[in-house]
Amino acid sequence: MIRTCLYTVNQPMQFGEQELLQTWRDSGGFLWLDIQQSLDAESNALLASFGCHPLAIKDVARERHPPKFEVFNEHSFIIFRGIERIEENLIVAPLQLSFFVGDNYLITIHPGVSLSIEHHRQLQDIGELLVAPKHLALSIMHYSCGRYLESLLAYDAELADLEEAMLQHGSDDLLKDLVRDRSQLRKMRRTFIYHSRLAEELVEYWDAENQDDELSHRLRDFYDRCERLDTLSAQHYEICGDLVDGYFSLSAHQLNNTMRILTVITAIFVPLSFLAGLYGMNFEYIPELQMPNGYFILLTVMGLLATAMVVVFKKKRWF
Repeated sequence: MIRTCLYTVNQPMQFGEQELLQTWRDSGGFLWLDIQQSLDAESNALLASFGCHPLAIKDVARERHPPKFEVFNEHSFIIFRGIERIEENLIVAPLQLSFFVGDNYLITIHPGVSLSIEHHRQLQDIGELLVAPKHLALSIMHYSCGRYLESLLAYDAELADLEEAMLQHGSDDLLKDLVRDRSQLRKMRRTFIYHSRLAEELVEYWDAENQDDELSHRLRDFYDRCERLDTLSAQHYEICGDLVDGYFSLSAHQLNNTMRILTVITAIFVPLSFLAGLYGMNFEYIPELQMPNGYFILLTVMGLLATAMVVVFKKKRWF
């Protein structure tokens, strides 16, 4: 699906399909071309008509290309990791967003429905952003970062509850939740590292060549949000890792306590079993075998031995 938005100053916004391209080429204005599909021969030819570099078009066609920024003669090229779907518990379906940003046009390409694109198509003041295509591109990326940030901030309270529950009564279910969340955070953190580098490059190139204070503010705001996402995801990832390590440490400690008690019990009964086995051998001549009180004497010795070992283990605080 190919959609277009055409804005001319002092005229209402026009929405349509490819028929607005010719109107834009004839009368000018500011164009937003949105391609919501995988690239095919038609869309490749359309991008080539805007002077898009063949290597950039190949990058767009690649699935899961890392976010990047590149400057060409007529436009800037950006690959960004947007959002197709976002749910609770850090469940995020990422979507690759590609931008060709010219002086009077913006081209966005994405294979599926983008939350940020759909949000901006519903804005009443979309024409004010489209007048400066760089502003619109930044706003689209900024909105996606905002949705990422909402997910991380919502998870912040959940992580505190998980930490409290893990310290009080850790369980395998809690461990599964932490491992799942840690895996999601690792994926998000990798994305945010790329976004931070992308934001740095945008500030370096776009802010250096422009005389627009508003663009500078938007660039700094976008950079700050990317930095916050990077640090927040890293912090949550480390906390999840610490909780997982703490769970295994507690489990190992409990196992050690159990094994220590079993070892103490074994140490007490080994000499008793030895004495019982010694005097239980079927030999006719055994010392003390004919003693009238031999049985009671042996029981007394065994009882004193067991009691002495218990006292020694108690003093050593082995149980």
